[in-house]
Amino acid sequence: MPVAAPEPDRGLAAGAHASRRRAFCFPKSARIASRADFEALYATAPKAAGRFVVAWAAPGKAGETRLGVAAAKRTFRDSHQRNRAKRLVRESFRHLRPEFSGGPWDVAVAARYRILSAREGDVRSDMRRTLAKLSAIAPDPAGGRP
Repeated sequence: MPVAAPEPDRGLAAGAHASRRRAFCFPKSARIASRADFEALYATAPKAAGRFVVAWAAPGKAGETRLGVAAAKRTFRDSHQRNRAKRLVRESFRHLRPEFSGGPWDVAVAARYRILSAREGDVRSDMRRTLAKLSAIAPDPAGGRP
């Protein structure tokens, strides 16, 4: 009878994998989906513009920091352009989410057309600067590009 090979030790406990995955996931509870929530955020939250995004941020009422992404048909004519713009914003937010300070935040981000020619790292640093203007996250200690 063959003996099963032992499972390789990857240096992390089983629970650590799950918690690390949860920290970087983007579940439905972390999204702003309703038009009413977007409009309330646009009307009441301060706005800051960056090179690739325009952001609105206000302290949130939900249990966690939420993101709403807007990529207008007027700006991005083709669906693949809108999808790429939204994907870049979501991926940047996913990495910046642990940096939010002072409880949960509601953040709405509108993508600008120049985001299509940007790399993901550039979008992330632009979002970090833009959200720092709104005091949602601490400014980048390096003070600029990596």
